[in-house]
Amino acid sequence: MTVTEVAKGRTASRKFLWLATGIILVAGFYSGAWFVAADQIEKRLPAYLAEKQASGLGGECTDLEVRGFPFRIGLFCDKIRLDDTRHGASASFGALRTAAQVYQPGRAIVELDGPAEIRVSPGVSVSADWTLLHASLAATLSGVDRTSIAYDNLTGTVRSPLLGKGVGFGASHGEIHLRQNGDDLDAALSVDKLDLRPEEGPSPAPPANIAADLTVTGKAEWLRGATISPHMLRGAKGELRQLTLDAGSGMNAKLSGPFSVNEQGLVSGEFSLTLVNIDAWRENLVKAVPEETDLINNIANVLAALAAGKNEATVKLNVRDGTAFLAFVPIGILPAL
Repeated sequence: MTVTEVAKGRTASRKFLWLATGIILVAGFYSGAWFVAADQIEKRLPAYLAEKQASGLGGECTDLEVRGFPFRIGLFCDKIRLDDTRHGASASFGALRTAAQVYQPGRAIVELDGPAEIRVSPGVSVSADWTLLHASLAATLSGVDRTSIAYDNLTGTVRSPLLGKGVGFGASHGEIHLRQNGDDLDAALSVDKLDLRPEEGPSPAPPANIAADLTVTGKAEWLRGATISPHMLRGAKGELRQLTLDAGSGMNAKLSGPFSVNEQGLVSGEFSLTLVNIDAWRENLVKAVPEETDLINNIANVLAALAAGKNEATVKLNVRDGTAFLAFVPIGILPAL
Protein backbone atom coordinates (compact mmCIF):
# COMPACT_ATOMS: atom_id res chain seq x y z
CA MET A 1 0.00 0.00 0.00
CA THR A 2 1.39 3.38 -0.96
CA VAL A 3 1.68 6.44 1.28
CA THR A 4 -1.06 8.15 -0.74
CA GLU A 5 -3.46 5.26 -0.24
CA VAL A 6 -2.77 5.25 3.51
CA ALA A 7 -3.44 9.01 3.68
CA LYS A 8 -6.70 8.65 1.77
CA GLY A 9 -7.81 5.86 4.12
CA ARG A 10 -7.11 8.00 7.18
CA THR A 11 -9.06 10.93 5.67
CA ALA A 12 -12.05 8.68 4.97
CA SER A 13 -11.91 7.34 8.53
CA ARG A 14 -11.85 10.86 9.92
CA LYS A 15 -14.90 11.85 7.78
CA PHE A 16 -16.78 8.77 8.91
CA LEU A 17 -15.90 9.54 12.54
CA TRP A 18 -17.09 13.12 12.21
CA LEU A 19 -20.31 11.94 10.51
CA ALA A 20 -20.99 9.39 13.22
CA THR A 21 -20.25 11.96 15.91
CA GLY A 22 -22.63 14.43 14.24
CA ILE A 23 -25.39 11.84 14.03
CA ILE A 24 -24.95 10.95 17.69
CA LEU A 25 -25.02 14.62 18.73
CA VAL A 26 -28.12 15.37 16.65
CA ALA A 27 -29.89 12.24 17.94
CA GLY A 28 -28.96 13.15 21.50
CA PHE A 29 -30.13 16.75 21.10
CA TYR A 30 -33.39 15.61 19.45
CA SER A 31 -34.06 13.01 22.17
CA GLY A 32 -33.39 15.55 24.89
CA ALA A 33 -35.65 18.12 23.23
CA TRP A 34 -38.47 15.54 22.83
CA PHE A 35 -38.39 14.52 26.49
CA VAL A 36 -38.11 18.14 27.67
CA ALA A 37 -41.17 19.03 25.57
CA ALA A 38 -43.07 15.99 26.91
CA ASP A 39 -42.16 16.92 30.47
CA GLN A 40 -43.31 20.51 29.95
CA ILE A 41 -46.65 19.35 28.54
CA GLU A 42 -47.22 17.00 31.47
CA LYS A 43 -46.43 19.80 33.95
CA ARG A 44 -47.99 22.81 32.30
CA LEU A 45 -51.27 21.42 30.95
CA PRO A 46 -52.77 20.64 34.39
CA ALA A 47 -51.63 24.07 35.61
CA TYR A 48 -53.18 25.72 32.54
CA LEU A 49 -56.50 23.93 33.08
CA ALA A 50 -56.50 24.90 36.76
CA GLU A 51 -55.74 28.52 35.84
CA LYS A 52 -58.64 28.60 33.37
CA GLN A 53 -61.06 27.60 36.12
CA ALA A 54 -60.76 31.14 37.51
CA SER A 55 -62.35 32.47 34.29
CA GLY A 56 -65.10 29.85 34.33
CA LEU A 57 -63.61 27.41 31.82
CA GLY A 58 -61.66 24.48 33.21
CA GLY A 59 -61.07 20.79 32.89
CA GLU A 60 -59.19 17.74 34.03
CA CYS A 61 -57.12 15.12 32.22
CA THR A 62 -56.77 12.13 34.56
CA ASP A 63 -53.44 10.24 34.58
CA LEU A 64 -52.01 12.49 31.88
CA GLU A 65 -49.06 11.02 29.96
CA VAL A 66 -47.15 12.05 26.84
CA ARG A 67 -46.08 9.22 24.50
CA GLY A 68 -44.90 8.62 20.96
CA PHE A 69 -41.08 8.89 21.03
CA PRO A 70 -39.25 9.14 18.68
CA PHE A 71 -41.31 10.42 15.72
CA ARG A 72 -44.66 11.19 17.30
CA ILE A 73 -45.84 13.14 20.28
CA GLY A 74 -49.25 12.52 21.77
CA LEU A 75 -51.33 13.18 24.85
CA PHE A 76 -53.01 10.28 26.66
CA CYS A 77 -55.58 10.53 29.48
CA ASP A 78 -57.72 7.91 31.19
CA LYS A 79 -60.66 10.30 31.61
CA ILE A 80 -61.59 13.80 30.44
CA ARG A 81 -63.73 16.35 32.25
CA LEU A 82 -64.67 19.85 31.01
CA ASP A 83 -66.52 22.60 32.89
CA ASP A 84 -67.87 25.89 31.54
CA THR A 85 -69.53 27.77 34.37
CA ARG A 86 -70.10 30.77 32.08
CA HIS A 87 -72.74 28.81 30.17
CA GLY A 88 -73.66 26.34 32.90
CA ALA A 89 -72.22 23.40 30.96
CA SER A 90 -70.13 20.37 31.88
CA ALA A 91 -68.99 17.22 30.10
CA SER A 92 -67.14 14.03 30.94
CA PHE A 93 -65.69 11.40 28.61
CA GLY A 94 -63.62 8.23 28.69
CA ALA A 95 -60.01 7.83 27.60
CA LEU A 96 -58.34 10.30 25.24
CA ARG A 97 -55.54 9.45 22.79
CA THR A 98 -53.86 11.96 20.51
CA ALA A 99 -50.96 11.77 18.08
CA ALA A 100 -49.08 14.29 15.96
CA GLN A 101 -46.05 13.69 13.76
CA VAL A 102 -43.05 15.65 15.03
CA TYR A 103 -42.34 16.86 11.50
CA GLN A 104 -46.02 17.90 11.03
CA PRO A 105 -47.00 19.48 14.36
CA GLY A 106 -49.97 21.26 12.80
CA ARG A 107 -51.76 17.98 12.03
CA ALA A 108 -53.14 15.71 14.72
CA ILE A 109 -55.30 12.62 15.17
CA VAL A 110 -57.59 12.27 18.19
CA GLU A 111 -59.48 9.26 19.53
CA LEU A 112 -62.01 9.56 22.34
CA ASP A 113 -63.73 6.75 24.24
CA GLY A 114 -67.18 6.80 25.79
CA PRO A 115 -69.30 6.93 27.72
CA ALA A 116 -70.04 10.65 27.64
CA GLU A 117 -72.19 12.72 29.97
CA ILE A 118 -73.01 16.29 28.92
CA ARG A 119 -75.10 18.73 30.96
CA VAL A 120 -76.23 22.20 29.94
CA SER A 121 -78.28 24.55 32.10
CA PRO A 122 -81.23 24.65 32.49
CA GLY A 123 -81.87 20.93 32.86
CA VAL A 124 -80.58 19.59 29.53
CA SER A 125 -78.52 16.40 29.69
CA VAL A 126 -77.09 14.05 27.08
CA SER A 127 -75.68 10.59 27.71
CA ALA A 128 -73.95 8.78 24.85
CA ASP A 129 -71.61 5.95 23.98
CA TRP A 130 -69.96 4.62 20.81
CA THR A 131 -67.58 1.95 19.59
CA LEU A 132 -65.25 4.38 17.79
CA LEU A 133 -64.91 8.15 17.67
CA HIS A 134 -61.91 9.74 16.01
CA ALA A 135 -61.06 13.16 14.68
CA SER A 136 -58.35 14.79 12.60
CA LEU A 137 -57.44 18.45 12.46
CA ALA A 138 -55.08 20.75 10.64
CA ALA A 139 -54.01 23.92 12.43
CA THR A 140 -52.03 27.04 11.59
CA LEU A 141 -50.64 29.76 13.83
CA SER A 142 -54.06 31.46 13.70
CA GLY A 143 -55.95 28.38 14.89
CA VAL A 144 -57.71 25.33 13.45
CA ASP A 145 -58.01 25.48 9.65
CA ARG A 146 -60.14 22.34 9.15
CA THR A 147 -61.26 19.31 11.07
CA SER A 148 -63.18 16.07 10.57
CA ILE A 149 -64.98 13.84 13.07
CA ALA A 150 -66.27 10.32 12.46
CA TYR A 151 -68.05 7.85 14.74
CA ASP A 152 -69.48 4.34 14.66
CA ASN A 153 -72.41 2.77 16.52
CA LEU A 154 -73.50 5.85 18.43
CA THR A 155 -76.28 5.44 21.01
CA GLY A 156 -77.61 7.77 23.67
CA THR A 157 -80.42 9.70 25.32
CA VAL A 158 -81.35 13.39 25.47
CA ARG A 159 -83.36 14.73 28.40
CA SER A 160 -84.76 18.25 28.49
CA PRO A 161 -87.65 20.06 30.23
CA LEU A 162 -88.90 21.05 26.76
CA LEU A 163 -89.08 17.41 25.65
CA GLY A 164 -90.81 16.09 28.73
CA LYS A 165 -89.75 12.47 28.51
CA GLY A 166 -86.29 11.53 27.31
CA VAL A 167 -85.56 10.90 23.64
CA GLY A 168 -83.26 8.09 22.60
CA PHE A 169 -81.05 8.24 19.52
CA GLY A 170 -78.72 5.98 17.59
CA ALA A 171 -76.69 5.91 14.38
CA SER A 172 -74.54 3.26 12.73
CA HIS A 173 -72.07 5.82 11.35
CA GLY A 174 -71.68 9.56 11.09
CA GLU A 175 -69.22 12.19 9.88
CA ILE A 176 -68.76 15.94 10.34
CA HIS A 177 -66.36 18.03 8.24
CA LEU A 178 -65.58 21.70 8.94
CA ARG A 179 -63.22 24.05 7.13
CA GLN A 180 -62.44 27.73 6.81
CA ASN A 181 -63.45 29.29 3.50
CA GLY A 182 -62.10 32.82 3.72
CA ASP A 183 -64.17 34.44 6.47
CA ASP A 184 -66.92 31.83 6.10
CA LEU A 185 -67.31 28.39 7.61
CA ASP A 186 -68.12 25.41 5.39
CA ALA A 187 -69.77 22.41 7.04
CA ALA A 188 -70.80 18.99 5.75
CA LEU A 189 -72.29 16.15 7.75
CA SER A 190 -73.86 12.76 7.24
CA VAL A 191 -75.65 10.30 9.51
CA ASP A 192 -76.36 6.70 8.52
CA LYS A 193 -79.36 4.87 10.00
CA LEU A 194 -80.40 7.62 12.37
CA ASP A 195 -82.91 6.26 14.86
CA LEU A 196 -84.95 8.61 17.07
CA ARG A 197 -87.29 7.03 19.62
CA PRO A 198 -88.86 7.53 23.04
CA GLU A 199 -86.56 6.68 25.93
CA GLU A 200 -88.90 3.80 26.69
CA GLY A 201 -90.64 2.13 23.79
CA PRO A 202 -90.10 1.28 20.11
CA SER A 203 -89.09 3.66 17.35
CA PRO A 204 -92.07 5.31 15.61
CA ALA A 205 -90.31 5.12 12.22
CA PRO A 206 -87.51 3.12 10.56
CA PRO A 207 -83.95 4.51 10.65
CA ALA A 208 -83.15 7.26 8.13
CA ASN A 209 -80.05 8.52 6.33
CA ILE A 210 -79.35 12.26 6.51
CA ALA A 211 -76.75 14.43 4.76
CA ALA A 212 -76.24 18.21 4.81
CA ASP A 213 -73.92 20.71 3.14
CA LEU A 214 -73.97 24.39 4.18
CA THR A 215 -71.99 27.59 4.63
CA VAL A 216 -72.29 29.93 7.61
CA THR A 217 -71.34 33.45 6.55
CA GLY A 218 -68.54 35.22 8.42
CA LYS A 219 -68.11 32.48 11.03
CA ALA A 220 -64.68 31.02 10.22
CA GLU A 221 -63.74 32.47 13.62
CA TRP A 222 -65.65 29.60 15.26
CA LEU A 223 -63.11 27.16 13.88
CA ARG A 224 -60.06 29.38 14.39
CA GLY A 225 -60.90 29.92 18.03
CA ALA A 226 -62.49 26.49 18.63
CA THR A 227 -65.53 28.40 19.92
CA ILE A 228 -68.52 26.35 21.06
CA SER A 229 -71.51 27.71 22.98
CA PRO A 230 -75.14 26.60 23.36
CA HIS A 231 -76.51 29.53 21.33
CA MET A 232 -73.65 30.15 18.91
CA LEU A 233 -75.95 30.11 15.85
CA ARG A 234 -77.94 33.10 17.06
CA GLY A 235 -77.34 36.09 14.79
CA ALA A 236 -75.86 33.85 12.07
CA LYS A 237 -76.86 33.52 8.42
CA GLY A 238 -75.79 31.40 5.50
CA GLU A 239 -76.70 29.08 2.66
CA LEU A 240 -78.05 25.56 2.97
CA ARG A 241 -76.81 24.05 -0.28
CA GLN A 242 -78.51 20.75 0.38
CA LEU A 243 -80.18 18.80 3.16
CA THR A 244 -81.29 15.32 2.13
CA LEU A 245 -83.35 12.74 4.00
CA ASP A 246 -83.78 9.12 2.91
CA ALA A 247 -86.43 7.53 5.13
CA GLY A 248 -86.59 4.22 3.24
CA SER A 249 -89.48 2.74 1.24
CA GLY A 250 -88.81 5.26 -1.52
CA MET A 251 -89.40 8.25 0.80
CA ASN A 252 -86.91 11.01 0.03
CA ALA A 253 -86.80 14.71 0.80
CA LYS A 254 -84.40 17.48 -0.23
CA LEU A 255 -84.21 21.02 1.15
CA SER A 256 -82.05 23.97 0.04
CA GLY A 257 -81.95 27.73 0.33
CA PRO A 258 -80.66 30.75 2.33
CA PHE A 259 -81.31 30.97 6.07
CA SER A 260 -80.82 33.29 9.03
CA VAL A 261 -81.19 32.96 12.78
CA ASN A 262 -82.28 35.94 14.89
CA GLU A 263 -81.06 36.81 18.38
CA GLN A 264 -83.86 34.76 19.92
CA GLY A 265 -82.72 31.65 18.02
CA LEU A 266 -85.67 31.62 15.60
CA VAL A 267 -84.93 30.47 12.05
CA SER A 268 -86.06 32.28 8.90
CA GLY A 269 -85.46 31.32 5.28
CA GLU A 270 -86.82 30.67 1.82
CA PHE A 271 -86.28 27.06 0.90
CA SER A 272 -86.92 24.77 -2.02
CA LEU A 273 -88.42 21.47 -0.80
CA THR A 274 -88.63 18.34 -2.93
CA LEU A 275 -90.66 15.43 -1.57
CA VAL A 276 -90.67 12.02 -3.26
CA ASN A 277 -93.41 9.39 -2.64
CA ILE A 278 -95.99 11.68 -1.05
CA ASP A 279 -98.42 8.82 -0.36
CA ALA A 280 -95.83 6.87 1.64
CA TRP A 281 -94.90 10.00 3.64
CA ARG A 282 -98.58 10.51 4.48
CA GLU A 283 -99.09 6.92 5.57
CA ASN A 284 -95.97 6.68 7.72
CA LEU A 285 -96.37 10.09 9.37
CA VAL A 286 -99.97 9.32 10.32
CA LYS A 287 -98.75 6.11 12.00
CA ALA A 288 -95.92 7.94 13.80
CA VAL A 289 -98.00 10.93 15.04
CA PRO A 290 -101.69 9.98 14.82
CA GLU A 291 -102.71 13.07 16.80
CA GLU A 292 -101.65 15.20 13.79
CA THR A 293 -103.59 13.19 11.19
CA ASP A 294 -105.68 16.15 9.97
CA LEU A 295 -102.64 18.40 9.50
CA ILE A 296 -100.68 15.66 7.73
CA ASN A 297 -103.58 14.94 5.36
CA ASN A 298 -104.02 18.65 4.60
CA ILE A 299 -100.32 19.06 3.78
CA ALA A 300 -100.29 15.90 1.64
CA ASN A 301 -103.35 17.12 -0.26
CA VAL A 302 -101.72 20.50 -0.95
CA LEU A 303 -98.55 18.75 -2.18
CA ALA A 304 -100.54 16.38 -4.39
CA ALA A 305 -102.41 19.33 -5.91
CA LEU A 306 -99.18 21.22 -6.58
CA ALA A 307 -97.70 18.05 -8.11
CA ALA A 308 -100.58 17.82 -10.61
CA GLY A 309 -101.41 14.26 -9.58
CA LYS A 310 -97.83 13.02 -9.45
CA ASN A 311 -96.33 11.39 -6.36
CA GLU A 312 -93.44 13.85 -6.24
CA ALA A 313 -93.52 17.59 -5.66
CA THR A 314 -91.11 20.54 -5.48
CA VAL A 315 -92.49 23.49 -3.55
CA LYS A 316 -91.39 26.68 -1.80
CA LEU A 317 -91.16 26.39 1.97
CA ASN A 318 -91.03 29.73 3.76
CA VAL A 319 -89.91 29.94 7.39
CA ARG A 320 -90.60 33.18 9.26
CA ASP A 321 -89.26 33.53 12.78
CA GLY A 322 -89.52 29.82 13.43
CA THR A 323 -92.92 29.18 11.79
CA ALA A 324 -92.89 27.13 8.58
CA PHE A 325 -95.42 27.90 5.83
CA LEU A 326 -96.37 25.82 2.79
CA ALA A 327 -98.00 28.36 0.49
CA PHE A 328 -100.04 30.33 3.07
CA VAL A 329 -100.64 27.36 5.36
CA PRO A 330 -98.60 27.18 8.61
CA ILE A 331 -97.40 23.58 8.95
CA GLY A 332 -95.17 23.64 12.01
CA ILE A 333 -93.05 25.57 14.48
CA LEU A 334 -89.29 25.06 14.68
CA PRO A 335 -87.64 25.10 18.12
CA ALA A 336 -85.33 28.01 18.98
CA LEU A 337 -81.63 27.28 18.46
